[in-house]
Amino acid sequence: MTLRAFVRACASPAVIALCASLAAGMALPVAADSHGGPAENAPGEGRPSPAPAPAPAEGRPAPAPAPAVSAEAVAAPVVAAGDSLAARAARIEALLAEGRSDEAIAAARGFMNSVTAQTGFGVTNAQLITGPATGFGVYEPRRSNLYMPGESVYAYVEVYGFSLSAQPEGINRLQFDVAFTLDSLDGQQMTEAMIPMGGIQLDSYSRPIDGFFHLTYRVSGARGAFNLRTTVTDRESGETAQFVLPVEFGSYEERRRRAGKTP
Repeated sequence: MTLRAFVRACASPAVIALCASLAAGMALPVAADSHGGPAENAPGEGRPSPAPAPAPAEGRPAPAPAPAVSAEAVAAPVVAAGDSLAARAARIEALLAEGRSDEAIAAARGFMNSVTAQTGFGVTNAQLITGPATGFGVYEPRRSNLYMPGESVYAYVEVYGFSLSAQPEGINRLQFDVAFTLDSLDGQQMTEAMIPMGGIQLDSYSRPIDGFFHLTYRVSGARGAFNLRTTVTDRESGETAQFVLPVEFGSYEERRRRAGKTP
């Protein structure tokens, strides 16, 4: 299951009118809960919120009932906070060799959390897609970056290294703010300021390692080639990451003329 939140924001800057919608989902891993069983990824829906402050999610994931397995079978192995990544990796290999699969998986998630703690917040796998993504890595890549004027631009990006803010009742909260603009190919920003798309708040009983964003951009008044630049800010830490996708607005005939080719 994924948690989703939808926000919309429109703006009319001086040069180009931009409008965008955004959908976000966190791929929540199946992990051992405090009762010693696998915590199910219960669905929850976010509620649209005006930028910059997000509205709280409509629902929180319900804790899973205690399954008929022992706590010992799924308990995460004890690893010292100062252990190196190499020591953690060796521990995972030892657990696998002993056939302790559940503990190895829990240790592997801890390993990934240690890695992202060192890398900090970031984005990866940003690309243009043909339509809204339906899950983590579930999308159709777009083969061309040429769009007819007024045609919607869909993009997909994954995030990692985000903050988890502890809340009552064992909930971990994730909060992001997203903004975007268009840049000319020589680096000139085509709007007076970054256009805020809004904020996202997701609550989870698990500790997600990564997640994804699906964005929809609508641009009017633009002709030619641009760089679509988007920033994602982890609100808890204040860290910001950005990604850039080249796009072009116009017909194939216009593209050929700009390239100095005859139709």
